[in-house]
Amino acid sequence: MTDKTKVASSEEITTLLTHSAYNPAIVPQLESYVRSSVTSLSSTSSSSESTPYHFDANRTLVKLYQFFPHLAGDGGVVSLVLFLALLEFPSMDYVALTCLVGEKVRGREPCLTLARCAELLESCQFSEFWPTFRQLLLLSTDKAGSPSSEYDILKQAVSSPAAVLKLRKSIASILALSYRTAPLKIVLGALDLDNVDALKNLVQSEDYFKGVIGSVDSSSVLFVASGDNTKRSRVFKEGVHFDAIASLISSSAAVHVE
Repeated sequence: MTDKTKVASSEEITTLLTHSAYNPAIVPQLESYVRSSVTSLSSTSSSSESTPYHFDANRTLVKLYQFFPHLAGDGGVVSLVLFLALLEFPSMDYVALTCLVGEKVRGREPCLTLARCAELLESCQFSEFWPTFRQLLLLSTDKAGSPSSEYDILKQAVSSPAAVLKLRKSIASILALSYRTAPLKIVLGALDLDNVDALKNLVQSEDYFKGVIGSVDSSSVLFVASGDNTKRSRVFKEGVHFDAIASLISSSAAVHVE
């Protein structure tokens, strides 16, 4: 079913929450905002305005679904909310929102795959994350159990360059938080890149990576020095797994990736 509700601006949503946070009448506006947030990720039009991520709005929507379960339908919008939260890694948004989602919705696709993606990110199993993330593209609409319009929106966003770039920035921030130097193969796998040229192109084309990655050669990646990755002069060594740095995610959750 096509949503004809006019999409409110972020400021309008904030005002709405201030005055009517527990009013079920605002659900259509919040749902429309969520859909627009996800759709804007896959927009190819340079004139299209993006819809900023709004954690408070999404949390309010999920809470309203708790209070008024009949408004949640079969969970299609919830999967979009969780997808947006996943993209905010390493923040704790996904954890904060998923605990508000009912077991029935969490127990079916695409929420099951989103949960697995979150687990892999939180445990720093980045090379394993990407194949799981792409499985969201392979789920049939019937298996997903979500309205086709919402699942189509999700699939388009999963394959969008904007979503992939946002995740790569987040993962790179975690690697740079812990290591000054890491093997090229490990970094390529973590960022889902095919070769050294792809990584160099990413660094050259995106200012964010210039501030994180100092240099790249045929065998290793040197991250920009910081108070975190130079305290103990740590260098990546074979046998040191990414789960060893998983505990650092909470300390970086407050770092906003531009």
